[in-house]
Amino acid sequence: MTETPTEAAIRRFLIEEILYDRELKDLSPTDNLIERGLLDSLGILKTVTFCEEQFGITIPDDQVLPDNMESVRAIAKLVEARRSA
Repeated sequence: MTETPTEAAIRRFLIEEILYDRELKDLSPTDNLIERGLLDSLGILKTVTFCEEQFGITIPDDQVLPDNMESVRAIAKLVEARRSA
């Protein structure tokens, strides 16, 4: 399955800004970022801020849940939902 432009932007941000010290060129949209120990609370905060600035949305605190942040695809779905809200 090909990644959407939203997924590509989020994946690029994660690889370049959050996970820059790891070799993750093969990070897929469905890899579980939390289970793999790739995304901690600070990483989640930075990712939310990036998404809000990059996509012109607001992500309420009650939407910042592990289920919404577990993968690139899950984060992209949250972004798309907020865009159409």
